[in-house]
Amino acid sequence: MSNFLVLFLVFTVYSFLGWLCESIFCSVPGKKFINRGFLNGPFCPVYGVGGVLVISVLTPFQNNIITLYFAGVLITTLLEYGTGFALEKIFRTKYWDYSGHKFNLQGRVCLENSLLFGVMCVVGILFIHPTLMKLLGLIPAPALPFVSGGFMLYFITDTVITVHTMLQLNGKLRELQQILDEIRQRALEAKTETIESLQAAFESLLDDDARSYLKMLYEKKEKIEADSKLLQRRVINAFPTMKSVKNNESLQRVREAVRERTKRIKRS
Repeated sequence: MSNFLVLFLVFTVYSFLGWLCESIFCSVPGKKFINRGFLNGPFCPVYGVGGVLVISVLTPFQNNIITLYFAGVLITTLLEYGTGFALEKIFRTKYWDYSGHKFNLQGRVCLENSLLFGVMCVVGILFIHPTLMKLLGLIPAPALPFVSGGFMLYFITDTVITVHTMLQLNGKLRELQQILDEIRQRALEAKTETIESLQAAFESLLDDDARSYLKMLYEKKEKIEADSKLLQRRVINAFPTMKSVKNNESLQRVREAVRERTKRIKRS
């Protein structure tokens, strides 16, 4: 049991270190703090899983750096690809996209990141993990279940909240996309080119009932675009290349509304 508890703390530490690296990597070029990661708190579980997997599988190769490096590249690439694929299937959303990078595979992985992950695996096994195990060894045995249990409770709670947030966001995007599609159909019927041009011209193009209905659609559209909750905005800001598989137009409109809201807050 104690081995499992220690292993879970290893997962927790690598989840935090992964979140820290991702946040720094995204925040520095963006010149603002970005809480990077799927969960709301300072943890990226995929790095925790990757850390445990790499340590468990590759420790026997720690004396052969070349094998360690390339095996690390392979394992982390498969993990990142599998995680991206699973999230797309579960939430119908592509959270990161490397399509603009050379030598990428379906935008889920790219050679540049994979080579970097290999370096991280070597550094982790040779330097970070031995130090980490010494530090974890300082935790008194009676306190170990409470420390591990506290982090387990956190991960469960944050996962539930995050999944609920994503399902809410997906429902919002789906509703907005339906409205956009209906407005676009009206635009075609009125022989205008865009959603915006229809809004400017509908007074003279449509009858009273159509104008009232269209006005209701626009009001609903604007309300949905502007009414984003804090945790939803956090996810949108955390993944600047995020794309919705079915409702990407509505996602980009919500993203733009979030940007405008941020600008207004900064000016005020």
